[in-house]
Amino acid sequence: MRDVAVEKIVSAIHAWPNWKRGHSAIITIWDENDYSVQPVINQVMAIVDTNYSFHGITSSNFYDHFSLLRSIEGGFRLPCLNNACTTGVQAMSDLFGEATESGKK
Repeated sequence: MRDVAVEKIVSAIHAWPNWKRGHSAIITIWDENDYSVQPVINQVMAIVDTNYSFHGITSSNFYDHFSLLRSIEGGFRLPCLNNACTTGVQAMSDLFGEATESGKK
């Protein structure tokens, strides 16, 4: 499936000279809620496009919205908001790298 709007936005970011500097990432989330309560079977696709590291990495880990928040906060070395540092919330370190492991590097 092809999303023309997402393709245009990502292509514009890739064409920007700053995309090649530092460690940058584009995170695209498709969130189609199936309104399940238990068991949690609602799964969404997340694509993490970075200008560093390896490409084609997939993860079978279960992540939620707080995992993404914790990963972003860790990458920017920010303190945790809301429930991002609650016990059991994993950073997406297998997708981003060690900078998101503990929120510090």
